[in-house]
Amino acid sequence: MKLALILIALIPTAIFGQTYKKHTLQKDRVSIQLSEGTLNIIPLTDKAVRVQWEKSTPGEAREFVLINKQPVPPFKLTETASKLNISTAAITVSFDKKKGTLDYADHAGKVFLSETAGSRKLTPGTTMGEQSYVAEQGFKSPADEYLFGLGQFQDGQYNLRNVTRKLIQVNTQIAIPFLYSSKGYGILWHQYGLTEFNPADNNIPLAKKDTNAVAVRDAEVTTTAGTQRVSQQQALHVGKFKLDKEGDYTFMLDLGDMDSRHLLIIDGIARIDESNQWLPPAVSKIIHLTAGEHTVQVLCKASNKNPKLTWRATGDETVFRSPDAKSLDYVVFYGKNTDEVIADYRNLSGNVPMLPLWAYGFWQCRERYTSGKTLVDAIKEFRKRDLPVDVIVQDWQYWGKNGWGVPKFDETNYPNPQGFIKELHDLHAHFSISVWENLDKKSDVAKPYIANNLYIENSPWIDIYNPETQKTHWAAINNGLFSKGADSWWMDATEPENDGLAGKKTYFGPGDFYRLTYPLFVSKAIYDGQRATDPNKRVTILTRSAFAGQQRYGTINWSGDIGGTWDSFKRQIVAGLNYNLTGMPYWTTDIGGFFRPGRGQYTDAKYQDLLTRWFQWGTFNPIFRIHGYQTETEPWKYGETVENNMRTMLDVRYRLMPYIYSTAWQVSKNGSTIMRPLVMDFNGDSKAVSQAYQYMFGKDMLIAPITQAGTSTWDVYLPKAAGWYDYWTGKHFTGGQTINTAAPQDKIPVFVKAGAIIPMGKIMQYTGEKPQDVLEIRIYKGANGSFSLYEDEGDGYNYEKGSHTLIPFKWNEKAKTLTIGARVGTYPNYLKSRTFNIVMVNEGNGGGLEEGKPFKSVTYTGKVLVIKG
Repeated sequence: MKLALILIALIPTAIFGQTYKKHTLQKDRVSIQLSEGTLNIIPLTDKAVRVQWEKSTPGEAREFVLINKQPVPPFKLTETASKLNISTAAITVSFDKKKGTLDYADHAGKVFLSETAGSRKLTPGTTMGEQSYVAEQGFKSPADEYLFGLGQFQDGQYNLRNVTRKLIQVNTQIAIPFLYSSKGYGILWHQYGLTEFNPADNNIPLAKKDTNAVAVRDAEVTTTAGTQRVSQQQALHVGKFKLDKEGDYTFMLDLGDMDSRHLLIIDGIARIDESNQWLPPAVSKIIHLTAGEHTVQVLCKASNKNPKLTWRATGDETVFRSPDAKSLDYVVFYGKNTDEVIADYRNLSGNVPMLPLWAYGFWQCRERYTSGKTLVDAIKEFRKRDLPVDVIVQDWQYWGKNGWGVPKFDETNYPNPQGFIKELHDLHAHFSISVWENLDKKSDVAKPYIANNLYIENSPWIDIYNPETQKTHWAAINNGLFSKGADSWWMDATEPENDGLAGKKTYFGPGDFYRLTYPLFVSKAIYDGQRATDPNKRVTILTRSAFAGQQRYGTINWSGDIGGTWDSFKRQIVAGLNYNLTGMPYWTTDIGGFFRPGRGQYTDAKYQDLLTRWFQWGTFNPIFRIHGYQTETEPWKYGETVENNMRTMLDVRYRLMPYIYSTAWQVSKNGSTIMRPLVMDFNGDSKAVSQAYQYMFGKDMLIAPITQAGTSTWDVYLPKAAGWYDYWTGKHFTGGQTINTAAPQDKIPVFVKAGAIIPMGKIMQYTGEKPQDVLEIRIYKGANGSFSLYEDEGDGYNYEKGSHTLIPFKWNEKAKTLTIGARVGTYPNYLKSRTFNIVMVNEGNGGGLEEGKPFKSVTYTGKVLVIKG
């Protein structure tokens, strides 16, 4: 009996080839020899450890993400009969010699992450004819854990624990294999190809139901939620499955390609029901079901012959799996808070450059302006109506007769490009323009690409991995656009569109190995090209896709071609919060949705309610931008009421510019994040962590978007803190409670944390219009607080050499004193003397846009001031 138990105990290590044999201590790692391969434990920093398991073939030689090699941190190895312990100053990694698993503990010995026994796997396979592995690793996940990140998804899932995800790059979906836990750790799953998160392996066979028998009228699917129409362009697939016990199960519907409808019906109940012109191929949901047999119905395009429906039981494990891997490779980060984790991750993968000051203003965009004149006329109308704007965007097709995607103006409609762009500049607007990577092979501009074999074979997409392609591409963009005065780039379809690397050969080899990384190299090409051409102009790239490390290239992401519905709006909030927890700090959406309800939108009060609420939320996005398909998105197109409501929010954004720009500096300097899920600042408050539709804008402002039609009040949870102030009224509230607050049509609920110091500037029509020689400094009493006011030239990279100023503010609650510290640093034409109007916020004073009654006005010349409150 004892022998049998011993054999059973040995099975998990033996079956996966991970029996411990020996280990060696090297300068930068501990190498553990297993019965199959080598497991390397590599401390990267005091708070980050890389784990690599390699077998007979070498791992990936190219490093795309962790480009900033740090000095090897001090670490020590200790050994017991059962374990190896590798310790840095902050964490200890323990290898269990019997189980083969790794545990991660903080400096006090508390385990914060553990591998699941027997879950580390490298299964041999092939990828496009080359030897590869299916790499898989499981981690324990306790029931009270919240998991965030993985990029931007449209499934509406906030807490990713037990959620199934297929990480590919497609329109509206961005795959970044970085996960953050409410337990204080982050995981970078260091793979460049397709990754399956919590893969659902139980398949439900589906049979296509003949709907062609319905000759004229559509077929109908009856559910408890009502009748669902099935058009003749759609197909219905049906199936059955059986569960042994009642519980929560995760279902993944994978249609294999982008579709316009996700409809999963189980037992007559529509469990997943989404519609849009574009939807990612796969979607998942956790569903509670009873034991026994269940029926399913799946709706998809009639041309889709093999939709796939799978399931898995939920449990206390999180799993990563990559089917096209060269080794198993992941990095664990740990910190006392989220900012520490993300800062450490960025220190290794690249820190975030400052965007120009104007990029934090309003971006006017539509599909599309049709001439240089229409662009100039739009900005003139903004100025005439006192509607602040900093950027106007030219969407696609400006290339006209030059050929699809060619970065060159067709001067039929855009005569004298330098001329109309100068007009925009003279109106104090900046110009952004759409660029694609599938330019017409028959065009003149494509000739050097063709001559040097710079396209991916059998693909319309250029091979951006090739350094020669990167140089050629920037040269074309510079010649056709940047030299004409363009200020920033809208790099569209950088996935490349619709998972375009699958099955393709690239400069680096089989595209399936690098399937997620194309947008990273597009961004690199533009960033490196522009900085080399004109280092006095900060690179600003709006792009539809991203990969880990891309934050180092001056990029902003937006959520793609989403629908203009309340459901889509809600999903963007969750998508943005998770995206920002992957270390990517600049993100936005098409305010109002890309696909909109046609001409009726200009007079439809119901749509205008949605547009207004979306616009209010956009005010408190890191980047503030509107867009819409075949739509004139200018505020005045929607009537006086909508225009006035938008003007209010534009004025709020511009008055907050000193706060926003200073917060952006914290992103670049200290690894901070602007759009902050509440786990970042209130991890000890479980109710705060669970809020999927609230977040902090910077570290002081709580934002609660209105996500329901026709409402005038809104429930807001105020996290446990010293207290909160209604931004609009100055009224004080105690933290740790849910309040019902007023939400009139012209206002979004915003609350400011006690202890906050918020600098407020002047109302402006564009950033830099007026000198910030008078600032209102709002003090929200109730707790100690601090703020650093950051200022620089607003553009160029001299700030990297120290050309900027910082003015520290500190509020001492007990002493009731505000200390304005000595100014640090200089830059050309900085303000040597200015006025600070100190406003002690309370109900009726210091709320909203109105200037508060100063408690005291002081002249500041750079020397320390102490102001008694």
